[in-house]
Amino acid sequence: MTSVVVSSPPAKLVVTPASTKPAMQKTIMGYVPSESPMYRLHPATRLVIYLVSSLVPLFIERPEFNLVVIGLTLAMFSVANVKMGRLKMFLPMLVTVFVILNLTYIFFPREDVSGSSWQFGPVTVWAQSLLWAFCTYCRIAALVLASIFYFSTNRESDILVGMRTLRVPFVVSYFVGLALRSVGIFMEDYQVIKEAEIARGLDTRDLSFTGKIKHFAMNLIPLFSLSIRRSEDISMGLFAKGVRISNKVNGRSRPDWLRTQFRMKPFDWTLAIGLVALLLGAAVIAFATPLLSLGDSVFALLIPGGLS
Repeated sequence: MTSVVVSSPPAKLVVTPASTKPAMQKTIMGYVPSESPMYRLHPATRLVIYLVSSLVPLFIERPEFNLVVIGLTLAMFSVANVKMGRLKMFLPMLVTVFVILNLTYIFFPREDVSGSSWQFGPVTVWAQSLLWAFCTYCRIAALVLASIFYFSTNRESDILVGMRTLRVPFVVSYFVGLALRSVGIFMEDYQVIKEAEIARGLDTRDLSFTGKIKHFAMNLIPLFSLSIRRSEDISMGLFAKGVRISNKVNGRSRPDWLRTQFRMKPFDWTLAIGLVALLLGAAVIAFATPLLSLGDSVFALLIPGGLS
């Protein structure tokens, strides 16, 4: 009797199409493509960009110059492939700051204001006060956007490498690292609470502005409870690992593996030195000349009689 062997057909190799989605890098405030041009720079260079872009507006009173700084920061968002739509979540905060600043300058004007004014009942609104409020708001907006950009394109490890490369004391970088870790955990807990509310059918989109504020205040209670629990977990973890707040181990400097993964290139040195020179130049011009003062602003020409 002959046996018949039935062979199974050869297995076909199924080729899974390669994903066309770019690899994403998780940062402190979101996700950025791993091939973002920002990652071609050393973390220390990115930190210098952040410090300069946030400190330069402090030396500038003229709003038109600070608007240019804001425009450059928004351009960096586009170059770094950061989604501009994420800025919508910060729009209520920017509007709130604008309103509070104007109310502050209206009800508590500077002592040296003069010129045009409008009377609304017992309240006198000075044109110069509104201009100073706009000047201060442009400074704050430039600082806020620079901070959003930096924390949207950098991880905690990038920030620590940048600080240690700039020779920031170990204790400072250590506590900054813990603070950033706490912020990240805080935001993740807040997202978990929001998703839990959505899963239970709670829709906050139809709430009034006052209702949203009350709802946010209700979220603060579980958030603070979770934060206290997290801080205790972190402190116990550090104690269990025998972590010491010192850069010395047995009298020798602690090895820093993270820093060995990055190397400053000539372009990084050139860019960092150029930005520091720009910051120093802005400081010298601000203290030695009136070129950056509000009196020479084009917005001051809109006030009848100019700025005193």
